[in-house]
Amino acid sequence: MVYLFTSGLWGNLGAFSVSFFSFILYIAFAHFLSKETYGTYQYLLSLAAIVGNFTLTGMNTAVTQAIARGYDGVFAKAMRLQYRWNLVPMLGTWAFAIYYLLHGNNTLGIGLFLIGVFTPLLNTLNTYTAILGAKKDFRRGFLYNLYGNIPYYGSLLLVAFFYNTPLPLLAANLISQLLATYVLYQAALKAYKLNDKVDAETLAYGNHLSFMGALGGIIGQLDSVFVFHYLGAADLAIYSFATAIPERLSSFFKFIPSAALPKFAVKSDEEIRRSIFAKTGIGLAAGAVVAFIYIALAKLFFMLFFPAYMAAVPYSMAYALVIIASIGSVFPAALMAKRRIRSLYIFNIANPIVQLILQFIGIIYFGLWGLIVAKILYWFIFGALALILLLVEESEANPAVPQ
Repeated sequence: MVYLFTSGLWGNLGAFSVSFFSFILYIAFAHFLSKETYGTYQYLLSLAAIVGNFTLTGMNTAVTQAIARGYDGVFAKAMRLQYRWNLVPMLGTWAFAIYYLLHGNNTLGIGLFLIGVFTPLLNTLNTYTAILGAKKDFRRGFLYNLYGNIPYYGSLLLVAFFYNTPLPLLAANLISQLLATYVLYQAALKAYKLNDKVDAETLAYGNHLSFMGALGGIIGQLDSVFVFHYLGAADLAIYSFATAIPERLSSFFKFIPSAALPKFAVKSDEEIRRSIFAKTGIGLAAGAVVAFIYIALAKLFFMLFFPAYMAAVPYSMAYALVIIASIGSVFPAALMAKRRIRSLYIFNIANPIVQLILQFIGIIYFGLWGLIVAKILYWFIFGALALILLLVEESEANPAVPQ
């Protein structure tokens, strides 16, 4: 609990700083940008996130797990592998960019070209965070996050003030992130003297995590794609504002899986089983308190800061339930820490399929309300499925564990 408090302190300071900067940025977007501009910008960010899922996104987790066990040498090998693999998502994105340019859609064409250049590099350089997580240096992680966010949010504020078009916003987003991430990557390498010990299984494990997680990551962005294509850019702007604050509040609990991963990596199955339920129960209670406070204050909050988006209030109040459900993300962290590859494949294939079905049916038949309800159900299923897989595999490995 002392460890959780310490890591949670720095993790929540980081979440608070991001939430504060995001809050200022949302106020600027609400006042300076039209709904159509903001909706199109959010759509481009969703495309960037989809492209990011074709990079080796699982490598950070694998490297964290390896360095936590003393195998620092995997970091350099993981970086080289990611740089080589980057050609695949980059060239694929450029092919779509050329398609849109040839069909006269310059916004999507130029946007995808920028995404193809910057997104793979960003995801690779971001691997430096695995060093900080494995070393349990949460204080440095908070400071690096803060240093990176200042130019990022500052540049977006300036661009939003002067330009009411999506492409300058996207360019400012990607360029500022890349520059900040590169500086922090170099700083992390100077801060630690990594040994040359290599775990031969880590890169293969990182590939497994990347491939099994790609489907879920892509489907996780399809909510914005569905809204943009079926309802339009203005409705996507309303949806983005409705979900933004609950997701920021849930981020205050996301330190739990990050803090738990290096701890789980060196614990036995029995030790994990004894501790995980009590801590999850505390997290659920805390999440419920935060969610119901937000529900009570949401209307007043929008009236004060986002009056142009009052239509988002009912959706946002309902979506606050994801704050409670997000606590379940600790269960997949246990599966990853113990390298439960079979269970992780089941989880990362079944989970996004359920998500896709729920979201598609929700938005086709019930519009934004259907999508909001689908996302809430998905997050509860997310945690429940990971917990079931964790208990089942532990029971198979240790018959003494109660069924």
